[in-house]
Amino acid sequence: MSYKTELTSLEVLASSLPFRLDEAERVNEAFTSYMSSGQKQQKVLIDLWTYCFVRRYFLIKFLKESVFRSAELDQIVEKTYQKVERSRGGIESHDRYAQWVSVVCRNTYINFVTRRRPVTGLEQLLSDPPAELEKLDVEENAAGLHVAVLRAIESLPEFLQPAARMKFVENLSYEEISRIIGKRVPTVRSYIHKTCSRFRKDHSLQAWATQIFDNE
Repeated sequence: MSYKTELTSLEVLASSLPFRLDEAERVNEAFTSYMSSGQKQQKVLIDLWTYCFVRRYFLIKFLKESVFRSAELDQIVEKTYQKVERSRGGIESHDRYAQWVSVVCRNTYINFVTRRRPVTGLEQLLSDPPAELEKLDVEENAAGLHVAVLRAIESLPEFLQPAARMKFVENLSYEEISRIIGKRVPTVRSYIHKTCSRFRKDHSLQAWATQIFDNE
C-alpha cells in the first residue's frame, strides 16, 4: 500500500471520531474528561485519536522523504505511540494534550533524522535558522520553534487555523490543503498570507519570521 493510499485510509478511520484530528480544543476537552473520570469509552476515543494523529504525522513526513523505508514508518509510529501512552498520565496541563502529542511527534522525528543522517541534513527541517541561532542545540531549537508556531496558530481566528496547521506544522502543499479543507487553492493561499501577516507580528516567532514566512 502506498503512503498516499494509507493516508486516505487513515482519514476514513479518523472520521469515526467525534472531532477532527486538528481540533485541538475538543481533543483537549476529551482528554481532560478522560483523566477526570477514567471512563473506558473516553479512553478508546483518546487512543484512537492519538494513533491516527501520530500515524498521519509520520505518513506525511515519509511521503516527502523517499529515502525512508516503510519498515521504519511502522517502527517510529509504534515508538511514538508507546511513548505518548506511557507518559501522558504525568502531563500537568490536561488541556494541552493535543499540543503535547504534536511536540512528541516532532521531537521523535528530529531524533530519527539526526540518527539516520548527519545533523546538517536537518537544515531544511529547521528552515535555515538565523546565524545567531545556529549554535543552539538542534533538537531544542526545532522543538522551541514548533511550540511557538502551535501557540501562534491557536491565537488565529478559527477559520485560519486548519490551513495554518497543515502548512506550518504538517508542511502540506497548497493543493493538499485545498483538497482536505474543501477550499480552492487561491483561497488557501489567501488564508496562508493572512496567517503570515499575523505571525510576523508575533514576538515569539520574530527570530524565524524572515526565513519561514517571507516566501509566502
